Amino acid sequence: MSVSSTATPTKLWYTRCGAATASGLAIRQGWLQDAFSTPDTQLQSLRDSPELAIRNAHYHHGLSGLFREGGNIPPIWAKAGGADTVVLGITWLDEYQGVLVRADSDLHTVADLRGKRLAVPLHRGSLIDFQRGAAQHGYVHALAEAGLSVSDVTLVDIEAPAYDDEDGPRRARVPQARDHVLAALDAGEVDAVFIRFARGFRASRDPKYRQIINLNELGDPLKRVGNGVPRPITVDRAFLETHHDVVVRYLSVLLRTARWAALHRNEVADLLIPESGGATRDDVFASHGPGVYLSFTPQLTPDYLLGLETQKNFLRDWGYLARDFDIQDWIDPEPLAEARALVANERDVWPGNSNALQRAA
Repeated sequence: MSVSSTATPTKLWYTRCGAATASGLAIRQGWLQDAFSTPDTQLQSLRDSPELAIRNAHYHHGLSGLFREGGNIPPIWAKAGGADTVVLGITWLDEYQGVLVRADSDLHTVADLRGKRLAVPLHRGSLIDFQRGAAQHGYVHALAEAGLSVSDVTLVDIEAPAYDDEDGPRRARVPQARDHVLAALDAGEVDAVFIRFARGFRASRDPKYRQIINLNELGDPLKRVGNGVPRPITVDRAFLETHHDVVVRYLSVLLRTARWAALHRNEVADLLIPESGGATRDDVFASHGPGVYLSFTPQLTPDYLLGLETQKNFLRDWGYLARDFDIQDWIDPEPLAEARALVANERDVWPGNSNALQRAA
């Protein structure tokens, strides 16, 4: 597409949860930025915005031109609340989800949790308390393995401490909240905690704690569904309708990134090491599974859609959603199909090579 030098470029935003997404890999490598360093587009990072209202679009999706890839609770919540978004693709990237007790506890199996106190994080000021939802769903999965339900235990709210910043009082950042839940376990305020991701895996290896179940080891993928599994890629419908070509271009970068990832196992693991530090390449493989580098291709397969529907139904049943909706109505497969056709015959194209993209188009 040719544009005059005076034309106003199309503004788009990217946001992602950590680096364990195709978008995250493409951003860290500079490929996404390269693909949109053209006169017709202006790419901006949501995280870098000085405005809280814009940064909070990561949760409410109220910013046109925002591409979001990551945990599924915020986009499901936003869709149920009226955000007119579209799911463009889904990735299934398993992550560590475990229930831990103290090492000196007499609890050794899930069945031992009957009648016990299970910690649930609480962020009172959050737009959507996705960590709370993740823990609740994790407990549902874990307890079911022993024929139990949440009615057989006591869920104990562990409130995250507040902090202040230039935007006024807000709730604790996620790492602080996770530390607070573990602190409650250390203090004996609860008998067990749910914890996830690479940080959770590292806690499971701490001699202070004992893991009684790792959901990531369950064979049925629907028993591993949580905030991080599966991960939808979304954009607002109005942007898709007016800038279809930009959406296809974005998905093309993700498809190329996934193709690169499948050939670079160790490099992918290094890129997935959390930015907060403290983890290793081995931690990444242990947390996400040895085949994590093969998990970045966006798809809209029936099993991926079923996983997303399973999570939506859980959030509906637990009172997180303003209204129910049909997952099928949330999906638009055409942009992904076009992106696949665009990259299908490419050879040795760097994921963010916008010049190669334009030639192919």
